[in-house]
Amino acid sequence: MSSFLNVRVADIAAFYEQALAKGARFLTEPLDRKAELRCYLKDPDGYLIEIGQGTGLLEGVYADRTDPPESQG
Repeated sequence: MSSFLNVRVADIAAFYEQALAKGARFLTEPLDRKAELRCYLKDPDGYLIEIGQGTGLLEGVYADRTDPPESQG
């Protein structure tokens, strides 16, 4: 069984910097996926969390299909 949490924020750059300052360990930095910016981190129990900010969806720009990063232990 696996779990996945997807969270949307208004300003991913600000979220990323604040979370880093509080000790969050990201698997990726924010990545531009055309329709959104997104980054991934794991919570202390190892659950994958995707943080995203919509950027192009309202203009009809859709993201390329990608899979979340592999588990990094």
